[in-house]
This record gives sequence, structure tokens and C-alpha cells, in this order.
Amino acid sequence: MSSFLSNSVLLAVYGAALAVGLGLIGLAIVSLLRSFTAGSQASTAGQAQRLNRGLAYSLGLGAAVLGAVGLVALLVFRLSPAVSLLWASGAGLVAGALAEILLVYLPSRRQREEASLAIDADGREARVVIAIPASGLGEVAYQDGAETIHLGARSATGQPIDRDSRVRIERVASRVAIVRPISGAVGGGR
Repeated sequence: MSSFLSNSVLLAVYGAALAVGLGLIGLAIVSLLRSFTAGSQASTAGQAQRLNRGLAYSLGLGAAVLGAVGLVALLVFRLSPAVSLLWASGAGLVAGALAEILLVYLPSRRQREEASLAIDADGREARVVIAIPASGLGEVAYQDGAETIHLGARSATGQPIDRDSRVRIERVASRVAIVRPISGAVGGGR
């Protein structure tokens, strides 16, 4: 009778973990879909929203895997409650941790690298390697030690800038430099 009760309690716990996990995954997906709806994005909370969405998905995936593995271990493989709890916990932790790394840690690391690039490039002199049209995108390159850094570029003045012109990088956003010609190097654009 005690074994039946412990199995019943574990089945309820695994079922609840699976339901909560699927609910969290669903909320993360709805949040992602809402972010594509025009006018629904909060401009100042964009990073926090991505972090919360990734965190909710990671926690949901860990809980769903814990519940699913626990149910399969008890019902299909007929493992003892202690062994099923170990398998379920381990699988849930691994799945949640992998999702956390892929959805929260790696994207925020990339954003830190972008911020570092922006700080390093601001104020530098660069050379236009692909002409910058008046309202379009070109490319600039600058030396950072032994490494040549290439960035997309837009004209800060709205005027076209010829290839091989010298420019100063005013700021960088999303790997696109906003540049201004040095000493009247504005041309007709190519």
C-alpha cells in the first residue's frame, strides 16, 4: 500500500511538473509571438523581455523534461520511485541548463561583445571599402592592432561617401557604424 501511495504521489508531482513546464513554454512562445506584433514592444524593456522569455522557456523546458522523464520511468519502464526521481531530476536539470546556456547566456554574451565593439570603434578613423550611398549602407574598415575590423556603415551627413575616403566613426549600433567624412571627403557615391 505504501508503494502505491508513493507512486501515486510521484505521478501527481511528475504530471504537475509537466503541466507547469508546458505552461511556461507556452507563455514564452506567446511572448515571442507578441513581440512580432506592431506596437506591442516596449522599447526600453527589450533586453529584459528577451531575458525573461529565455528564462521562462528554460525553466519550462527543465520542468517539462523532469515531468515527462519521471512519468515514462514510472509508467513505461516501471522503475522504483527513487530511481525514477533521480532520472527525472537529472534529465530536467540538464535540459534546463542547456536551454539556459543557449537562450540566455550566449545571446547576452554576444550583446556584451557588440557593446565592446561600439566602445572600441567610437571616434576611430576608418577607410571606406564599399561606397556609402546617401541613404544606404556601405562598409568601412579600421585597424585594431593587427586585426582589420569591417563594419557596415551609414553616412552621418546623409551625403554619399566614395570608396577609399577617410571617415571618422561617430558611433556603432548593431555592427553598423555611423560615419562622417574627414576633411571634405564627401563624394558622389558609386
